[in-house]
Amino acid sequence: MTAFTRRRFLAATGAVALAGCATQPLGVAEQTSVAAPDWRVGDEWLYRRTDGYTRLDAGSPVARRVVEAGPAAIRITETTASNAFIDNATFANPNAMLSGTLSEFGPITGRFEPPLQYYDFPLVSGKRWSQRLNRIDSGGFSYFMTLDASVEGWNTLEIAGRKVRAIAIRRSFMLGQLPPGLGLSMGNSFRWDTEWYAPDLASFVLLDRRERYQPNRARIMADAPGNWFVLQLESFKRG
Repeated sequence: MTAFTRRRFLAATGAVALAGCATQPLGVAEQTSVAAPDWRVGDEWLYRRTDGYTRLDAGSPVARRVVEAGPAAIRITETTASNAFIDNATFANPNAMLSGTLSEFGPITGRFEPPLQYYDFPLVSGKRWSQRLNRIDSGGFSYFMTLDASVEGWNTLEIAGRKVRAIAIRRSFMLGQLPPGLGLSMGNSFRWDTEWYAPDLASFVLLDRRERYQPNRARIMADAPGNWFVLQLESFKRG
C-alpha cells in the first residue's frame, strides 16, 4: 500500500471512528465554572506533537509561549523544535482572537472580523457558542468562515507525571476557501478540535486537531484528508 493510499485509508477509517463517537459526551458534566486565564509574559508550555496518521513525531517539542501581555493585546506563539512558527496569534483577551493561523495547510492565516471567539470564558459543562465571521489574509482577500463550539465534561488526566483536572472543549470550523495559491479549483477547508483545557495550567493539556478539505469546489460532497496533529503537554512554567 503506497503512503498516499495508506493516508487516505487511515483518514477514512479515522473519520468513520470520529463520526461514530461524535455524539458521545466527553468526561463527567459538572457545574464547576472556569474563569479566564491570567496569561503572563514568560508563560511557556512544551508539547509533544505527533502526526495522527502515522503516530510519528511532528516537530517536538512544540513551545507555546506568551510573548506579550498588555491591555491592548496578548500575543502567543507556537514554534517547533527547529524554531519554525506554527502560530503567532494575537488576542484582545482570552476569549477573542484578533489574528492567527488556523491551519498550516495553505497556510490559512490572517486577522478576523469580528474577532474569533476561540474560547467563551467562563467555561461550564453544557455551554455552546457559534460564530459567523470573516478572515482577512495578508493580501486583503476576505474569506467567510464559521465556528460551532461546545464545552463538555471533566476528566483527570496524567500529564507530565502529575494528575491534572481538565475540561473538554469541542470546536468545529468551516475555514472557508483555501488560498488561491493552492489552485483556483480548491474548495473549503474544515477543522475539528477536541481540547482538554486545564484551568490550573492556563492552557490545554491535550489537543486533537483534524482537518479535511475539498480538492475541487465543484464536487461539494467530496473531500480529502488534511493535517491531523495531536499535542500532549510535557512540561510548563508560569511567568
